[in-house]
Amino acid sequence: MFRYLMLAGLALFLPGLCALGYSLYEGPSAWMLDSRTFWGTPISLFVFWVGLAHAGTLLSAVFLALDVKLDRRTALIAELSTLVSLVFAGIFPLMHLGYLQNFYMVAPFLDARGNFANVGSPLVWDFCCIAVYAVLSLVFFGIHLKARTNPALDKYRKPMAWILFPLVLWVHTVVSLDFATTFVPEWRGAFFPVYFIAGAIFSGIALVNLLLCTEGYRVRLLERLQLICSWILCAIWFWDFLLKGSFFASAFIFAGVLPQLRLVSVVRENRWGRAALSVSVLFGLFLERFYLVSPEYGTSSSFGWVDLGLVAFSVGGFMLLFFGVRRLLNRYAENTGAYFGEVDGSDMAKVEEAEKAEREAASGLGVEKSKKGFYIQPWSSEEYRILRFPLLVGIAVALIFVVWAWGQFPFANVELSLANVLPLIYPVIALATVMTLLVRIYIIEKTLVLYRLEKILGGAILILAGACAGTFFAGGASETSGASVDAAGLNENASVDLVQSALVWNARCATCHGADGKFNEKFVREYYPVPPKLNLQRLDSLGTDSLVKVILNGRVNMSAYANRLTPAEAFGLVNYMRSLAARDSGEGAR
Repeated sequence: MFRYLMLAGLALFLPGLCALGYSLYEGPSAWMLDSRTFWGTPISLFVFWVGLAHAGTLLSAVFLALDVKLDRRTALIAELSTLVSLVFAGIFPLMHLGYLQNFYMVAPFLDARGNFANVGSPLVWDFCCIAVYAVLSLVFFGIHLKARTNPALDKYRKPMAWILFPLVLWVHTVVSLDFATTFVPEWRGAFFPVYFIAGAIFSGIALVNLLLCTEGYRVRLLERLQLICSWILCAIWFWDFLLKGSFFASAFIFAGVLPQLRLVSVVRENRWGRAALSVSVLFGLFLERFYLVSPEYGTSSSFGWVDLGLVAFSVGGFMLLFFGVRRLLNRYAENTGAYFGEVDGSDMAKVEEAEKAEREAASGLGVEKSKKGFYIQPWSSEEYRILRFPLLVGIAVALIFVVWAWGQFPFANVELSLANVLPLIYPVIALATVMTLLVRIYIIEKTLVLYRLEKILGGAILILAGACAGTFFAGGASETSGASVDAAGLNENASVDLVQSALVWNARCATCHGADGKFNEKFVREYYPVPPKLNLQRLDSLGTDSLVKVILNGRVNMSAYANRLTPAEAFGLVNYMRSLAARDSGEGAR
């Protein structure tokens, strides 16, 4: 089964990879652009996949933290889906930047140019929060895998779950702030974090249920949760419609109406019926994210083959990577017995029976029963002891980070400076806490035994992390290294094809400077230093030869295009800039 799913994923991934390469080469004009947001398909896919990524670990961590029994196989599948979804969620913001080589500018580290990242930007919040979430999800998944052959690790899983539980909600709240802090009316509102979290949980549960269908069994609790989430999201959609008048009919049909067929026993009890309902939810929520990111879809541009290719790339890549890792772990488990093991049953009946027996056995031994019949298992003294010191270390590291960041940005308003770093405080606490726990597990208690392959992979990850940290800290030189291209000899009176220059401008320059030359404010202010507006006075003061040299050789945050554009094309861009500036000043109308 897994092999056929991998082949289907490969059939989607390869043409999608071509679309990805083409879009990276051509720039943002290759995919569908929305004149209002300039975000388009890559950011739609980012929001979609990061939502799927949040729900996987959330299910496992929340159920574990609240003592809700979830069989090991289902929990591992949910955690693995998180890691694979994060891989593809992280690709699309990078490709949307236009200059992949400058991605390190988002990290909150000093660099050689003194161009410290703007910690008040949602892009910086996203980078840090999602990176921390990815690292801790990987650690949580690894500890869960190893706990089968090393039961001593089990006592660490619940403290880690309590760290991850709020982190999942925190991270998706930060993602929602990317939208809520803009000037688009449909995105303004304090309800957006709740809206995003509800959508993420709904789509993530649908993905896990779909993956369980491929495994050949079901978990009725997750199916009921998926149905309940559909009601909650429909209520939010109706409330938003009454408040702002925006409504996504197709998303409502696929993610709101069709999931109600789960109430029909013929559909609910059929494996293909359950899979179809989960696919319907995923498709509907992708449409919802797409329309949300591109509110002017169909008015300024249309969904093209590159956009379809990017969707195929992410879906096919997920299938290829998830089921590839799944097969690899199955093979490895044959020798070690360490990983997923056998299917635990067709539903949660055995787990519920075990839970009931456990409650009865624990009667009178510290298990409290509420008036409504719910059983609450208090934290043991050992769990408090395990988490106490690492959590204190995490809080101390977060305080140091706040003081350090405040020193880099000595704002006159203390409240403003603290608000700029507030979204990063808990991720810093969580990262430092879990890293301290790992040190305790591996070095002090020596309960984490690694196989040779795991040691090799762990060492490779540490080396890669160290190299990335060094890159972040060093940054890059202000001046472009290498031989520069001389613009001398260009005929300033030569004729220029403005139509061709406009195509080059939209492909290479519009990401930062905007299609109209007034710079893309929504994007640039969050990432790069704001470029100057290209008015006629400034263009005349700089001169044609100087502008051509800047285009070809680069300057500060302006990348060099000598290997991508000819001097004649750069000269054409300068003339196109003049036409934009003249049009803006009104001279072009005369």
